Amino acid sequence: MNRKLLMESCKTLAAAGVWCIPESTLSACAGYPDKSYLRVALARHVKAGIIERLGPKLYSNPFLRAPSSALFRLTNFLRPADSFYLSCESILSEHGWISQLPFCLTFVTSGRSYRYSTPLGDIDFVHTNEDSESWHGHITRNHDRQIWEATPEKALADLHRYKRNLDLVLPESERP
Repeated sequence: MNRKLLMESCKTLAAAGVWCIPESTLSACAGYPDKSYLRVALARHVKAGIIERLGPKLYSNPFLRAPSSALFRLTNFLRPADSFYLSCESILSEHGWISQLPFCLTFVTSGRSYRYSTPLGDIDFVHTNEDSESWHGHITRNHDRQIWEATPEKALADLHRYKRNLDLVLPESERP
């Protein structure tokens, strides 16, 4: 994929509101070239600063600024086939149950555990053996972020379940 075709494709996608571009979309824009050729070309464009790599096979659109909730929304691109929800320190911090801001977003997932380091921030996926049906009533959809989020009670239970640091959790009498 040459620079001119990449730029034209990104402009077209920006007009459609696409801020995060999967490699498969760029492949389609280039007429489905050989995958190894496309990856070499994209690596060169990343190195030249034309396009930024957000994660495995994901690139930011240089003609469209990422939304304020981009780090949250990026999870849907990173794990399109898995069920997951925001939990643990991320939720407890938002609800004032711990006093510090977490250094990464923590998601409980039906998929494998993995930490992604992206230019937008870090995302930690923690595997659960829980059936996703058991999550019903304990998670809600955040439409702005386009993710599912645990209740503070569920997030605290997850913190216990995955043996994460409980030292930061405020006593029940001090929580808002």
